[in-house]
Amino acid sequence: MVVSTGDSDFLTFQRQTLDKSPQDVRAYWTPERKKAAIPASRTDMGANAADTLTAQPDGSNVAPTTDPKQADMSQMPFITGGKLFFTLDGVDYVASGNIFMKNNLLLTAAHCVQDDNTGHLAENFVFERCYTGELSTEDFTFRTVALKENWYTEKDNKWDYAIAILNRDSTVEKPLQYRIENLLGRTVTAMGYPTDIFDGAQMMYITGSVDERPDSWMIRGGKLSNGASGGAWVLEDGETVVGLNSFNGTTAKGVAYMGSPKFDAEFDKLYNYVLTLL
Repeated sequence: MVVSTGDSDFLTFQRQTLDKSPQDVRAYWTPERKKAAIPASRTDMGANAADTLTAQPDGSNVAPTTDPKQADMSQMPFITGGKLFFTLDGVDYVASGNIFMKNNLLLTAAHCVQDDNTGHLAENFVFERCYTGELSTEDFTFRTVALKENWYTEKDNKWDYAIAILNRDSTVEKPLQYRIENLLGRTVTAMGYPTDIFDGAQMMYITGSVDERPDSWMIRGGKLSNGASGGAWVLEDGETVVGLNSFNGTTAKGVAYMGSPKFDAEFDKLYNYVLTLL
């Protein structure tokens, strides 16, 4: 259903509308289905980054981005992260997400919730925190999911975020806390489960400096591939989430980059709306 709240519209849907209990969803995800699930991904459809980045076009004023490293999931911020399984139009997918703000809230990408071309909604959501192969610290189904209606109507990366209410509280000691920040030149850590490393069985991360476009943040040289969608971007304090893995692209000079929507007043509105659903 679409819920109208003044100057902004939100799309929400609940587990009950999908006619599956948490037990049904867990039973659906057999080890074979998890192994066969394909990574969720999104390619940058906007203007070429080389033409719109605030940084120098050759990237000479940007610190080198690290190659992917395996995360220590006993430490912040990685302890908040996990692997997300879902089904969209009969196809099983894997992506990433993080516990944030409250122990029963999950941050992920909108393209892991709704197809922006068809408007079709995903189902069979299971989030496995600190996933390592077939094991995880704890797993959750979704009670409710919320995202901006603009994701489907405008089909723009700037709206590629969603918040889920989990069916129970996580035991994680400290969820990530989000903050609206100017990230230009800031150093962030991006995390997730790229399927081209360890077959997606291990959480990986990169560290890099942030470039800017009008509606998104960029990490030039970021090499977290498909499957990392929805994983958090965290500041150096290890506690503050300021973005998420949304899309990949390549500049005119052949440099790969990763992008995140900007957390702004519109993201604030979505979060505050979700609080009314708790």
